[in-house]
Amino acid sequence: MRKIASHMRAHFVAYLALFFALGGTSMAAVNALPRNSVGSPQIKNRSIQTVDISRRTVSSLRGLRGPRGLTGATGATGAPGAKGDTGAKGDTGAKGDPGTPATKLWAVVNSDGTLARGSGVTSTSHIGTGWTDVIFNQSVRNCAYVGSVGDPGFSTNPPPGEISIEGRSTSANGIFVAVFNSSGTLTDTAYHVAVFC
Repeated sequence: MRKIASHMRAHFVAYLALFFALGGTSMAAVNALPRNSVGSPQIKNRSIQTVDISRRTVSSLRGLRGPRGLTGATGATGAPGAKGDTGAKGDTGAKGDPGTPATKLWAVVNSDGTLARGSGVTSTSHIGTGWTDVIFNQSVRNCAYVGSVGDPGFSTNPPPGEISIEGRSTSANGIFVAVFNSSGTLTDTAYHVAVFC
């Protein structure tokens, strides 16, 4: 032991120099690794994190976008919503134009065949008992005739009877009117007649 201690004291500086020389070589060897000399065999599995990889490399690791999925089934119909409040009443519209009269050809004829009043009438004539004709200011050949027995004025007891009307064959503007009592006999009675064309 004395020889070893004496040897260490005599060669302490030499051993110290050797220690630093060997340590410096090791450090130099670590810092002097060749470029791209570390590969997969030198790296421990699952030891590399995304922070250790460049952003470009991380983005390249993402796969292509997959195809669009199928449309899902239609969902169930929702419950009806609450009824809304009644809206405000709209403004009154403008008054419309007067309508066309239903007819402009009509006559009220007295029992003696004279005209009491009328529209579009040019003449009336008493032909015989219960028979009169009425002439208008236009053709009534393709029109409809409506008539009824009735007093020319106002009455609470209209006379009974029947009326028959037909167009005149000799005048396109005229009609024949025949008035009958309740027993079917021709009689001179006032009447009202209208022509619709």
